[in-house]
Amino acid sequence: MQQPSWSDSELIVRAGRLWTEATWSPFLDAVADGSLPEAAFRRWLAQDYLFARGLTSYQAIALAKAPRDAHRVLIGGLVALDRELEWFENHAERRGIPLGERPHPVCRAYVDFLMRSAYTQPWPVLAAILFGVEASYLEAWSRLTPAGPYAEFIERWSNPAFVNYVNDLAALARRHPHPDAQEAFNQVLVYERDFWRMAWEG
Repeated sequence: MQQPSWSDSELIVRAGRLWTEATWSPFLDAVADGSLPEAAFRRWLAQDYLFARGLTSYQAIALAKAPRDAHRVLIGGLVALDRELEWFENHAERRGIPLGERPHPVCRAYVDFLMRSAYTQPWPVLAAILFGVEASYLEAWSRLTPAGPYAEFIERWSNPAFVNYVNDLAALARRHPHPDAQEAFNQVLVYERDFWRMAWEG
C-alpha cells in the first residue's frame, strides 16, 4: 500500500495560514523570474549555509533520540546535509561569498530554537520539527519552474529524491504523534516565514 503524500499531513492542514506564509515570499518570486537582487542572493546563500550547519547538529541529536525505525531516514538525511554544505561552499567560493560571517539574528534565533528543542523535546516532537523544516522548503521551491539563472537551485529542492525524503519524514511524524507536535511545527513555519523575509529585506 502506497503511503500518503507528505502534503496530506494533518500538521500542514492544521497550520492554516502559517503554511502559506512560510512557503511564499517575494524572494522566491524574484528567483522565479530571474530578477533577484545580487545582495539578496548573497545574503540568502550565506545565511542558509549557516542554517544548514545548525540543522546538521540538530539532526544528529535527533538521531541519538530516535527509535530504530527512524534511523535509515535520518542517517540518509545527514549524508544529504553534508553534501549540501559542500554544495553551498562550492557556490560561495565561485561567487566570492564569505561564509564565516556571524548569523543574522533571524538565522540565529531559528538555529537556537532547533538546538533548544533537540536537547529538551522528546523524539516525536523532533520528528515534527524536522518534517516542518524540510516540507516547507520543498513546498516553497516546488512552486517554481526550474528555469533561468537559478534553475539549479530550484531543481535541488524540488527533485524526486527530495520529495521521497520528505515523504519519509511525514511517515515518521505520523507514526510518532505527540500532543506538542503541532505547536512545534507551527513555530518552524514562523521561523521559515521570517527567514524568507530576512533574505529579501536584509
